[in-house]
Amino acid sequence: MTAPRVSVITPFVGEGALLVEAIESVRAQDARDWELILVDDGSCDGSREIAARFAATDPARIRLLDPDPRRHGAAAARNRGVRAASGEFVAFLDADDLFERGKLRMEVPLLEANPDAALLYSRTRYWYPGRWGRDWTERLGVTGDCIHRPPTLLTRILLQQKGDVPCTCGLLARRNAVLEVGGFEEDFALYEDQTLLAKLFLAFPTFVSKGCHSRYRQHPASTSARARASGDYDPHRLHPAQDAFFDWLEGYVRANGSDGGVLAAIESARAERRRPPPGRLRILASRVARRLRPI
Repeated sequence: MTAPRVSVITPFVGEGALLVEAIESVRAQDARDWELILVDDGSCDGSREIAARFAATDPARIRLLDPDPRRHGAAAARNRGVRAASGEFVAFLDADDLFERGKLRMEVPLLEANPDAALLYSRTRYWYPGRWGRDWTERLGVTGDCIHRPPTLLTRILLQQKGDVPCTCGLLARRNAVLEVGGFEEDFALYEDQTLLAKLFLAFPTFVSKGCHSRYRQHPASTSARARASGDYDPHRLHPAQDAFFDWLEGYVRANGSDGGVLAAIESARAERRRPPPGRLRILASRVARRLRPI
């Protein structure tokens, strides 16, 4: 049997009905050369039964991986999916997010046409279902529809935040490259996506697409919303999870022999986040500007 071109990896814990929508967005792709790997990360709300039903309906293309009692969290679940994947490319779709119908049809040829690139990322729509006027689309902050070489995106996007950090559902990567850099760092519950991005941005060229092919659902039960409510995450100032990411990144950069400019950018990013948080009017103004300014 011929291996699929793309393996879509979806970890789930307790998303229930949202998982159905995520799976259906993959099944609705107008490119057919894919497999979907559903990774149970310890669900207890009926999500496993939903996943099993889809796997039984389309066993040639949909697989269900059992939970690993030793390793939990989105990073570990995604890594398990990457190791189990058979496609040349891997895409990531969390159980509460959606792919637009043309994502794989449009993105796979772009990565195929740029063999030097190990990663492609496109823009993602921040989606507020039922809340008119709240949606917005990521700003690239770099030239789109071209390749960027290391370490440009690490410094400009992850550290200087000249553009929005790409969502996991906006990524399409060569599986071998993800395995080569060791995948997601499993010690992170937050910023685990940025650990993979940092590794790939340091090691390989990346193709940045102007397209918008995925939706990142905003809802109170999401990981980021719960982290913000608990105080573990603050988008406007340095917080423990981000500080831990900076510590990890500094060690990783030193271990992998990158130039001093990256280390200086890390320290500059730390200093910037330590400044007092902006007032409410400045926050509102930044949100309006984000929606109005060009990509």
